[in-house]
Amino acid sequence: MTLHDLLERRSRILEELTGLIQLRRGSITEQMVECVDATGQEARRGPYPLLTFKAKGRTVSRRLHGQYEVARCRQQIENFRRFEQLTQELREVGERLCEEADISSEKKRRRSPSSKTRK
Repeated sequence: MTLHDLLERRSRILEELTGLIQLRRGSITEQMVECVDATGQEARRGPYPLLTFKAKGRTVSRRLHGQYEVARCRQQIENFRRFEQLTQELREVGERLCEEADISSEKKRRRSPSSKTRK
């Protein structure tokens, strides 16, 4: 990639990042609940959607209610995963830009006249 390509990609990444408003870590799983019904027989109920994430080193689960809430949380989780991908790519582009700057400054040093005076 050229320097121009790297700068252009950096701008596109930053633009996409500004569009990611709602970010949520975690995943959505399904929970089945075992219970005893009115006749005394064991029964399974569910599946119930759960939002699961880590907070302060512990796993936290929260039951989601309704398809709207499930869809909203899925989109927020997808946004967070995209955020992670973009920030990783932004880091890589930034490192490439550093390398390009180092190469460019090295070339300039080689071309500049020597500062030593001749006798």
